[in-house]
Amino acid sequence: MQSTFTTHLLHFEDSNIWGYYLPVPLDIALAYKSAKITRLICHIPILNHQMPCAIMPRGDDRFFIMFNKESVKKFKLLEGIQLDITLTEDTSEFGMPLCEELEILLSEDKDFAHFFRKLTPGKQRNIIYYVGKPKSSDLRIRTAIVFANHLKTRAGGLDFKILHQEMKEK
Repeated sequence: MQSTFTTHLLHFEDSNIWGYYLPVPLDIALAYKSAKITRLICHIPILNHQMPCAIMPRGDDRFFIMFNKESVKKFKLLEGIQLDITLTEDTSEFGMPLCEELEILLSEDKDFAHFFRKLTPGKQRNIIYYVGKPKSSDLRIRTAIVFANHLKTRAGGLDFKILHQEMKEK
């Protein structure tokens, strides 16, 4: 399933948590929902940019895709800019790309892989996101190892307060 539409970059004015978003037309959002397709790839041709995403409900039959602040800065986008979007189903195993460092650690550390695969898909994506975020390969490796050790010492449990402290100590 693929959909193309034109939208505008907007900013949540009524939220301290949420930042920028791309409104999704109701008919497109409902088509993906009825097809039970939750993970998507959002391609923005004019920026030569694609990102994993999900269509989120805003209420009152309004739907959106989150657009992160780093991308707004990177592409020097202004609120209200019109963008053409193409959505396709993300058929990858985790709903977002795995960085090479995490992929290698998962293949080599069977205990980590076991606990990682038992996590909810959302928690898996959190780990994938945080491990893949640093620009340096060395930092991605260290971050992956912190997550691996955290899961193994807690028999697969995630305690974000402790994990945050462990990240500071890496």
